[in-house]
This record gives sequence, C-alpha cells and structure tokens, in this order.
Amino acid sequence: MKVGFQGEPGAFSEEAANQLVPGAGTQGYRTFAMLIDAVQNGEVDAALLPIENSISGQIASNYDLLWHHPDLSITGETVHRVVQSLIGIKGARVEDIVEVRSHPVALEQCGRLFAAHPAWKRTVVDDTAGAVREIVAGGDRRVAAIGSGSAARRYDAAILTEAVQDNPENFTRFFLVRRESSEKAKSGRACVAIALADRPGSLRDALSAFADEHLNLRSLVSRPAPDEGPFKYRFYCEIERADPDAMARALAKIDGQKRVLGAY
Repeated sequence: MKVGFQGEPGAFSEEAANQLVPGAGTQGYRTFAMLIDAVQNGEVDAALLPIENSISGQIASNYDLLWHHPDLSITGETVHRVVQSLIGIKGARVEDIVEVRSHPVALEQCGRLFAAHPAWKRTVVDDTAGAVREIVAGGDRRVAAIGSGSAARRYDAAILTEAVQDNPENFTRFFLVRRESSEKAKSGRACVAIALADRPGSLRDALSAFADEHLNLRSLVSRPAPDEGPFKYRFYCEIERADPDAMARALAKIDGQKRVLGAY
C-alpha cells in the first residue's frame, strides 16, 4: 500500500501515515489539492489528510476537497501528537541563531520561544520538513528551523531544543481517504456534507433531524459554497456513533443537497 501526504519526507503527516498504516510506502505532495488528485488518479492508494488541530482548529478547506471529489471517501482516521523542535545544522548552538524558518502554523505554535528571542527573524515556508532540508543544504549555523524529530534525523540535522511548542497538548487529527464508496454501512463516526434550502430554520431543522435519531454531532463546520452562488454555504457535520439506519432516516428528513463523505 502507498499512502500520500502533504509535505516533504520527515513531515508530521508522514509520521502519522506510518503510525496509521505501518509498513506502507509514503509519497509527499506539495499541496493538499495535489495530494487529493494523486488518490483520484491512482498514483497512491490512499491520502492522509489533516483535518483538525487541537490548538488551531479545523483545516476547513480540506472538507471542500472531499466534497469536490465524490469518488473518494474517508475510510479511517488517526490522531498524531505534534512535538515541535528547534533544529539547526550540526555544530550550531541556540546562541548562534538569527533566523528561524517553518510553516506558519508551526511558527504560531511556538510563541513563547520567539518571545524569549525577540531578535530572531521568522521566515514562512511551505513545510516544516522542507524547512529542515533547506537549512541543512544552506549550511548556515545562524539559520534554524522548527520541525519534527523525524525531519532532523532524516536530513542529518541537530535538535537544539525539543518540544518548543507553547502547549504540550498539541495533536492533529487526520482522515485516511481512499477511492471507495462512502455508502458502506458502518457503525462508527461519519462525516456528512449538507447544502440546505435557503429558508428560515433550515439549519435548525437539519440539526433536529440528527437529534431526533439520537445522533451526536461532534463538530459542525460552515464553508462558503461559491459553486452554488455568492454567500451560499455548505455545512460539514461529523457524527459520533453513526448507526447506518439512523443516519439514513435523519438524512431523509433534511431538505437540501447532502452527501456522506465517509463512515469510519
């Protein structure tokens, strides 16, 4: 099995892929859209798509990718602990650092580190693992990166300080996405997309349909639906312990467009 992820080798997403599917081959892609296209086109068997971080919240645009690829389905999930490390080239010291590179979310999660070193320049790059690869290639002791321990080992860099994130309870949840029908009956978590009729109370009625069937909503994400027109919205609902029959009854009561994105 080959699992795609967004980023370069050593990314947190690759760590999560190895955690969820031990022994699988992995392949990195520059963007989430390219990753989803790779599953659609059969370049990889599955994609590991981050959907939520315990600190920064939902990666809401990734739900849209699933909506626009109806042949794909969420078939599994995993939660991966994110430990951000300050990484430099071999021989570098913390006191040498003048610049730190990383993904914007990683930089944001390490506010206390930068408060303690206000002179450090923060440089935004596309990927944490890519930042580590770049600083090693550059060979400048004054330039560091924030990334995973896996990236430091892969690119033969040095971990200068481990666990520099502000909150130790830093977790990212990922969906495993495959070319598979989303209509398979499973009793577990499910993700449903709904585009409701434009009338007063339509969202209330949809939520009541789930409640009437004793289905507990884990989360509700609202996203613009420009393909439906200006200021139209689509809602993504994650449901805990989604009994297939109860789900079917609830969806039958909802007035609007709806699609099950996965049961897992």
